[in-house]
Order: sequence, then structure tokens, then C-alpha cells
Amino acid sequence: MRCNENRNATGAVETSDAGFGLEIRGLSKRYGSFAAVDGFDMEVLKGETMGLLGPNGAGKSTILKCVSGLQFPTDGTISIDGVDFRRHKEAMARVGCVIETPMPYPVCTPAEMLSFVGRMRGIPKDEIRVRSRDVMETLGIWPWRDKRTAGFSKGMRQRVTIATALMHDPDVVLLDEPASGLDPRGMMDMRQIIAGLKKKGTTMVISTHMLREAYDLCDSVTIIDHGKKVAGGSVKDVVKGFLQKTTLTIKTDKDVTAAFLKKVAALPGVSETEAVDSRTLRLGFDGTDAERTAIAGLIQTEGLGLLSMDESYDGLERLYMSLTGNQEAEVRCLS
Repeated sequence: MRCNENRNATGAVETSDAGFGLEIRGLSKRYGSFAAVDGFDMEVLKGETMGLLGPNGAGKSTILKCVSGLQFPTDGTISIDGVDFRRHKEAMARVGCVIETPMPYPVCTPAEMLSFVGRMRGIPKDEIRVRSRDVMETLGIWPWRDKRTAGFSKGMRQRVTIATALMHDPDVVLLDEPASGLDPRGMMDMRQIIAGLKKKGTTMVISTHMLREAYDLCDSVTIIDHGKKVAGGSVKDVVKGFLQKTTLTIKTDKDVTAAFLKKVAALPGVSETEAVDSRTLRLGFDGTDAERTAIAGLIQTEGLGLLSMDESYDGLERLYMSLTGNQEAEVRCLS
């Protein structure tokens, strides 16, 4: 079902609740004879986190710039909650975006930045104070609200920039390579921020060339190469459609025995077993969720404590080459 729009007696735009927070149809962006984006389609459900995946230079940032209104598409339609940008420019105000390198004004504090953005957005003064505190607390920058951003780390500057994108309570949030250039701690913090926004039901599109990041953060993915969509669907459907086997890394609180390994190897869905060390197992796995749960059940039955069970897809970065059929895509995605 599609979102439909019309105007009521007062002239205001009304939309139907069809479930799409963002809908892109036939989007193209050309620079002369070069097509940076070519006939691109994407649907994002309300409250969903969509990963926009592709090698560097695939067209991801161009798509986000078109959705945010920073660039105008050559062809196609973009709708937020059923409202077409081209017919109703006010729909662009429903989008919050962080595009490319974040750089808040170094002489400003987070509180000053958000106050400025709030005034630019036409938010009432009293509401600015309430909204800015809520956003800063959500992103963990409230204790530094009166510190100049010049002394902030890149991760902290990223938080401030995301805060400015959330200040007007947008319906859709666009994050372009949010973990790019961050150290491991910064990447962990960014994942927690995105997880918090997901819990609040925020509709998000996250552009990245790192499939591991998309797998951990997103509900669905759309893969683009050379400006064209090459695959799309849920994270597991897209990845498993090309790379069936996953790897389970299991850590226990006690040493495992050869007899236990033999029992694990006999379980449905388990294709390989390896003892990484006395308390860590690595399993090749292509089973169902129920069969994965059965592995955890066996561990408990054998009197072992399950400390962690992490899943990763074998050769995840090679998915680009599987989809696009060229070595260049894999090289670009790893660069």
C-alpha cells in the first residue's frame, strides 16, 4: 500500500498512514553526462533503520543530499510520510541530517549551537530550552553543554552535530558514515546512540561502506553500486541470500571437553566446530533461530555458563563483489 496525500479544507497537507517513513522512486542525479545516481528506489518503514550500503563513490552521499534538500534530483520523487518534496517543499523540514564530516562552530558551546539551530528552525524560546536539554541528555553531552567544541574529540563533535539534526524532532534522520574516523570507543558510543534512537522509534537511514556496521545497527539494507540499486531487504535476508554460512563464536565460563564438542557438532545447523581455546568455540552455522537456541540449551544442560554467543557472516565484505560482479567494488568497500 502506498501513502496518499491531499489537502483538507484549510489547505494543509494530509497523509495516509501507509507505513513508509521515507519513499524514494526513480531517483536520478546527473552532472552533465555522468549519472551519480540512476533510477534509485528505496522504501523505509516508519521506525525502521535502513542501511544504505555501497563502496566509496557509489552514490550514497548524493542520495542523502537529495533527501535532505541539499541537492535537487534530476528525476524521481522523494516522499516523507507520503508528502512529495517536489509538490510540498515544507516536507524537507521533516528531515534531520548529518552529511559527511561533522564540524560544529569551534567557538560555540553545544548549548549555543542548539539554541542557534532552534531559532533558525522557528522553535519558540521556551521550547528551545526544553528540547535542547532533552537532546543533549539523549546524546550524553549535557555535562559539556557550556564547553567550547574546539576542544572536543571527533566523537564528541559528532554527537553535537547529531544533536543539531535532532533539535526540531524530525520524522526521518539521515546519518552519513556516522562511525567514520572514530576510535573503537567512539564507535561503541555511536552504536549506543543509534540504538537509543531506534528505541524511540526514530526512522533512520545510515550510509556506510562497512557491512559489519550495517549488520549490527540496521533492520534492512539497500546496496548501491555505480549509482544503481543492486539488492535490498532485511539484513539477514540480503546477506544470507549470498553467503549462507555464518560463524558463531561462543565463550563459556568453564573449559569444554572433547565429548561436549562432539555433541555440539551433532546438532542441526552446525557444520563445523573449532576450539579456539579451552573456553571459546567457533562454529560454522547455517541453521534456524530455533537451532541456534538449541546450542545455548545444550551448553546449559552440560553445566556450562554461556558468557556470549556472537554471530558474524563469513566473508562479509566479499558480498559487494558477489552482488556487483567486479573486484573494484570489493577494493573500494575496503578502502
